[in-house]
Amino acid sequence: MSEATAHRRILVSPLNWGLGHATRLVPIVDALLKQGHYVILAGESPSIDILKDTFPKLDTCNLPGFNVRLSKSSHQWFRLLLQTNKLLKASREEHKKLQSLIRKHQINLVISDNRYGLYHPTTASVIITHQTQPYLGRLWAPLRPLSNWISRILINRFDECWIPDTQSKNNLTGTLSRTIHQNTRFIGICSRLSINSPDTNIKGADVLVMLSGPEPQRTQLEDIIITQFEDSNTKVTILSGQPNKESKQIGNITILPHCEANVQLKLIKHSKHIVCRSGYSTLMDLFFCQKHALLVPTPGQFEQEYLAKRASEHHNFQHISQSNLKKTPLFQLFPNFNKTSISRQQTFRLPQLPADKVNS
Repeated sequence: MSEATAHRRILVSPLNWGLGHATRLVPIVDALLKQGHYVILAGESPSIDILKDTFPKLDTCNLPGFNVRLSKSSHQWFRLLLQTNKLLKASREEHKKLQSLIRKHQINLVISDNRYGLYHPTTASVIITHQTQPYLGRLWAPLRPLSNWISRILINRFDECWIPDTQSKNNLTGTLSRTIHQNTRFIGICSRLSINSPDTNIKGADVLVMLSGPEPQRTQLEDIIITQFEDSNTKVTILSGQPNKESKQIGNITILPHCEANVQLKLIKHSKHIVCRSGYSTLMDLFFCQKHALLVPTPGQFEQEYLAKRASEHHNFQHISQSNLKKTPLFQLFPNFNKTSISRQQTFRLPQLPADKVNS
């Protein structure tokens, strides 16, 4: 058995900005375990809870990061800019913490989802991201060469960069993943739903709403949905993306803090209409299930706005801004929904792992 395929001690860690960074690691961890590797999960609640619930027998360790807070308005860049120093400090701290974890657990490979501090000079490391060339919107477009340069520097700290997408013309990420990095691999669509079978006792809803992402924008969209449906006879299920909260009922609206993958798979496949953010992991789940949705990008998140527009132009989704959703009854949008099928995308395949580094 070669050094690259021998059983490894692997640390896997998701970014804690929404649950998607954790859910898309599920098929990766599953594949690693099937190959016989020893996997340790590192992170913080609530994202790490998703992996712990899916793989309860795995060892876990606390690895704090930076919890971003968005603006209530659609202008996020200034709010994010004010948090830059805290973000950089958190990245340095997680880099230091990683060194002690590597020594303590004898780690010889680190797989990080969008945590750019989790690289090491003498331990092989992989960064997972669907944005090797971040989208800055029209206003900041002149700065894109600079952001691409910074992205290249950050990614090149790692031995490999894995992009959870295909390298096809009509892929999900478009210009976000048009990379010039030599260490990049496209690994296919990573959906946690791919390793589960649906529970046949679960029924779909008239409207399924899947929420995610940082506050306060997550709650703002939830409030809009509740306002639109609380006095109706429509059966609505909201997955609120808050694993540590309690379920509750508001009229015909069922609010679930989170659900197991087999439940979510059934809900997506058998709900009549779906409303959700255009977060990338949510899109991968929809593509795996070959289901369309009405996409509502998080205001001011240029990446989500781009992904929603691309999904509409290339894959027959619909999208609407959150501000317009406040003024538009959802049922005025659903009858116009394009029911054409989604082309099947290549699902995740675990690539050959980078070889161990030789400690100096």
